Amino acid sequence: MPAYSQDLRQRVIDAVERKEGSIRQIARRFVVSLSFVVRLLQLKRRTGSVEPKPHGGGRRPALGPTELERLKGLVEQQPDATLEELRDRLGVDCSTLAISRALGKLKLPRKKKVPRARERDTPETKRKRRAFRKRLAGIDPRRLVFVDETGADTAMTRTHGRAPAGQRVEGAVPGHWDSVTLVCGLRLSGVTSAMAFRGGTDTATFQGYVEQVLVPELRPGDVVIWDNLKPHRAEGVVEAVEGAGAEVIPLPPWSPDLSPIEEMYSKVKGALRSAAARTKETVYEAFGSALPDVTLSDIAGWFQDRATYAMQL
Repeated sequence: MPAYSQDLRQRVIDAVERKEGSIRQIARRFVVSLSFVVRLLQLKRRTGSVEPKPHGGGRRPALGPTELERLKGLVEQQPDATLEELRDRLGVDCSTLAISRALGKLKLPRKKKVPRARERDTPETKRKRRAFRKRLAGIDPRRLVFVDETGADTAMTRTHGRAPAGQRVEGAVPGHWDSVTLVCGLRLSGVTSAMAFRGGTDTATFQGYVEQVLVPELRPGDVVIWDNLKPHRAEGVVEAVEGAGAEVIPLPPWSPDLSPIEEMYSKVKGALRSAAARTKETVYEAFGSALPDVTLSDIAGWFQDRATYAMQL
């Protein structure tokens, strides 16, 4: 932090010597800290001067502003480059620790990669994604109902643990397990229309869910958004939603990132792994315990992150 100017330092001392107020009052008047005024007085008594001490210097950083800017560009070009690769491409004689510290200074922490389908980058998919965002932009987000399924099984457990260096973290899981599917909706106002059942989703099961669980919770003017899974495209399914005065708008292909319910399921599955349920009944109970833990604050954040195209309120 640069030192205060010589002019300001002298005016503070002059005010103190003329007794223009208490030290605290003078500090407030010149918008400086009380400790600064005290240290300035001590310096004046000790040296007879208010000149700031020369900067102590210190070790020159391995990477200066120019190298930091180049490093930032290298990360933008290849976010998953290793510290060694970044150092070699930068061409600076320094340690990987220096590169790590520089990345911290640039606020570029190491993160887990989120894989996505390469098909999302095709011109056709990009066009459909733009059209989807444009279509949803004028719709009240409170009318949106995102619907999706997620799977769980009786062998789920936490994925990480601790152990001494060189030793693995082992955990016992069943060799045979049962699969359970949860399907539900997500509104800005909360989780809605949840149903869990054994096995996977087929057209008959999904149509039964829509007619018996989802439709009773829909209101005229609602917009139901789900992906292009075959059961979601069934004629009877769409007709059931439209019969409730709602509308179905499918997600573009390869676009789970446009649905906030994906993040909700990530939180729910974390709770399921912690529960380590080993029977279908306990999986159902775990679902029932996890869904109420989804807060309105969670949902608002997920909508802001995944459904920005609709957040016009």
